[in-house]
Order: sequence, then C-alpha cells, then structure tokens
Amino acid sequence: MAGAMNVLFITTDQQRFDALGFMGHPDVQTPHLDRLAARSTVFERVYVTNPVCMPSRASLLLGQFPDAHGVRRNGIEVPDKPWGLAKTLRAHGYRTGMFGKTHFCPLRRDYRSDSIFHDWRSGEEYYGFEERSITHDLKDFISDVSTAYHGATPKPEQMFAQDDYIDWIRSAHLDLYTLAVREGLPGGAQEAARELWTSDLPVELHQSTWITDQTMAFIERQRATPFFAWCSFVDPHHPFNAPRAYRGLYDPAGLTGPIWQEGELEQRSRYHRDRHTSESAPWTLHWREYRAQYYGMISLIDAQVARLVRHLEDLGVAEHTAIVFTSDHGEMLGDHGLARKGLFHYEPLIRVPLLVCMPSGPSTGQRHRGIVQSVDITATILDFADVPLPEQHQGRSLLPWCRDGHDDAPREHALVSNGGEGPNYNPWPELRTLVTDRWKLQYYVNEGRVELDDLATDPDELHPLDPEQHQPLVHDLMGRLVDASSAASTWGSHIGRW
Repeated sequence: MAGAMNVLFITTDQQRFDALGFMGHPDVQTPHLDRLAARSTVFERVYVTNPVCMPSRASLLLGQFPDAHGVRRNGIEVPDKPWGLAKTLRAHGYRTGMFGKTHFCPLRRDYRSDSIFHDWRSGEEYYGFEERSITHDLKDFISDVSTAYHGATPKPEQMFAQDDYIDWIRSAHLDLYTLAVREGLPGGAQEAARELWTSDLPVELHQSTWITDQTMAFIERQRATPFFAWCSFVDPHHPFNAPRAYRGLYDPAGLTGPIWQEGELEQRSRYHRDRHTSESAPWTLHWREYRAQYYGMISLIDAQVARLVRHLEDLGVAEHTAIVFTSDHGEMLGDHGLARKGLFHYEPLIRVPLLVCMPSGPSTGQRHRGIVQSVDITATILDFADVPLPEQHQGRSLLPWCRDGHDDAPREHALVSNGGEGPNYNPWPELRTLVTDRWKLQYYVNEGRVELDDLATDPDELHPLDPEQHQPLVHDLMGRLVDASSAASTWGSHIGRW
C-alpha cells in the first residue's frame, strides 16, 4: 500500500446543493469551502437516491440504490455487508474511522434502551470502521422525546443511553452538561418556535467542533498506513440552532426569500398540500429566522472544514490526501411553502453539493453540469484507493472527470425514490422520479399520478406541465423510469409499463 492515497470524506446532513458560496448563493458565507472548491472539481447536478437520512446514507455506505440495499425509508437498519465502503477499504489495507453521525440504525426504537448502541462500543469493527466516535442529532432527540413525555423535560439518561459526545461533555465539562442536552427545549406554541433558537454553548464545545476534533485526532494517529476518515457532521439538520457567534453573521431582514407562488401547490400531489397545512405553515411566518439559523450552522461547518484542511497540511499529508465533500440530502428551506424534507422531489431536496479535491488534480477548479448520483461518490472513493469496485456496487467512478475534465455527462438520468410501504401507509406512499438533462418526471405509484417539469425553462419548478398535453414525452420518460427502476433493483421494477 506504499503511496496509496488517503481519503477524507466530509458529509453534512440536510444541506441543499445551493447553500454554499461557491455555488453562487447570495447570502451563505462559506469562505473556506469556497477556497477549497477553487482547487477542486465541483459537480453541480448531484442527485441522492432517496431524500431522507437512512436510505441515502445506506447508498453512500453500500454503493447501491435503495431497491438493492433494502433501506427504502427511515427506521430500517442498514445491512452490514462485506462490500460496504469501509469494509472494502479495510480489506485492502486502509485504516478506517467514522466520526459524528452514522444513522445506520434506527434511533427511536426505545428512548430508554441502549440496545441499538452496543455494536459500536463492543470492541469489534462497526460497519468496517475500526475507530469511531459516534453522536446523534441531540436536538432532534430532545424535541421528539419532550413530545413523547407530553412537554415535560425527560431525564438526560432517558434520551442519551450512549452518545460519545454527550459522554465527553459529561466527563470533561460537567458544568455545561445540562446546557448541552437541554438547550433544545425553549417551548413555544408553534412548531417553528420550538425548532428555531440560538445556541449558547461555546463554539469550542459545540458538537460540530467535537466531530472535527475526533477526526483530526484519528488522522494524526495514522503514520505508515493509508487512512479513510469519514467526518460526518450532524448539522445543518433541523431543528435549527446556530451558535450565537455564527447566528450573528446573518441579518434576517436582508436574506433572500423562498421560492414561492400563490396557489402553486394546487398543481401538485395532495401530499404537498397536506404537508404544507399540517407541518410547514408555521415556518412561512418565520422563514427569515429559519434561514439565518440554517446558514449560521453551515458557516460553523465551513470553519471546521478549514481546521481539517489546515491539519492535513500541518501533518504533511495533504499532498497524499483526497478530500470529498457532500451531504446526504437537501432541505426545502421554505421554498414552495415547504420545510425540511418529505414526499416531494423538488431540486433543493434531492440535489446535494459535491466537491472532489485531488492532491494531484488540476491547480484551478473545474465544474461539471452533467448528472451524477450519490452512489457514484462511493465508487470514486474506492477508485482513489485503487480498489476494484465490488460487483454489488451500482455507482461509477468520477475520477476520469476529475483528472481529465471530460465534457460528457457521467449519467443520462438520475433515479430518486421514496417510501414504498403500500397504499395505506401515510404519509409516505411510493414516489419515483426520473431526472434527465432537461425533464423531470415524478410518478406517485399509489395515486397513479404523473407530474412533469421542464427544468430548462422552469428551473424553479413553479409551473408543472400538463401530462395530457405531452403524452409522447411522458410515455418515453415513463419507459425510462421503469427501466431505471428495474436496473436499480435486485428483484425487478416496482411499477408496470406505462
């Protein structure tokens, strides 16, 4: 393995593709990532396989679409397969470490049980990761458990049976322990008030800082062996609570507003309208603060990326280390009157950022507009390590585009899917989407409903086309959707021929 390339894999949670300075955002401040992008290959049209956490993370780990790996929604444990990314790299001589959020197992099975956590502390490898320091979305836990306890504040041990970050706070900063685990309970009559607040936890003790610290310590321990370090930030996942210093970077009054047109959801599936009425409406009253907190969380991560890059340079390993930065899915951020994520495949939710920085790559940044899927990231990381792609993987390496600047697109289309629980599973029935260079076709399997968008003339997706007026095109795209679904599955398509 002499001379093998190290890989630093940095992921965020719920970061939309355009929420970065180098993607042209008018408000978000990410100077360090912008500098990294200036010497990287940036892929501008990267689609996830599924726009919620567990299925998307399973695709990154296993290099497969949800119909192949079986995790088609949250709450299904990710299978621990021998062709997983970390296991494959470890089998080829790499030291592997995972730091931050995994979400490979359901986190809400029993709030007062540690049965779902024992695997990573058993002393054995965890999904191929020899070293790991794992934490969860503490804010999400607090909000959910508080609701389960009818608004009462549960005891910390009822929420965090095992969490490496919380254990560290408890042992090293006991005076801030209560703040760390209970700061997410400001209350408030509206959902937005419950999920928007400013954190008073010192930045140096913030979860994102701790995740960075753990990743840096692992890298420093690797001397003679190539490493794969997965630095997995929990933020900017909701609830939204940037540290005060980073929230202060943004004046809500000056922020660009959401994409929205009165009455537009009447042209969409009823699930859009139901979500807007039941869950998203309060956010429309708070969208300025919503965005300020979200951007503040991203700016904190930007500062942590700077620390990671500087650490590689200080250790003298930067010239032997590839850096990959992406996210597991996007965020609606008030666009189309919707918040967070759900049964809708708008571009801000199904597209994520991707930059690939090669130590021997081009000295100036290059960009590609061709379609990429998140499973291609897994294949690219293995290619960095000069490891053959396992036959079970469904991605294709992007290394040729990083090295040679190909003009052609890595893929002709993207396939995105949600749900699949059957007609009575609400609110997550099955939705399948095919995206081409120009067209987007969404098919609600349980409704038999088709939605068609022209991304070339309507990139904001405000004016869906009438499928009845475009029958030849719909017929062609449906056929391609069936074929793509069949190719992505280990047991055939879930939808019949159009």
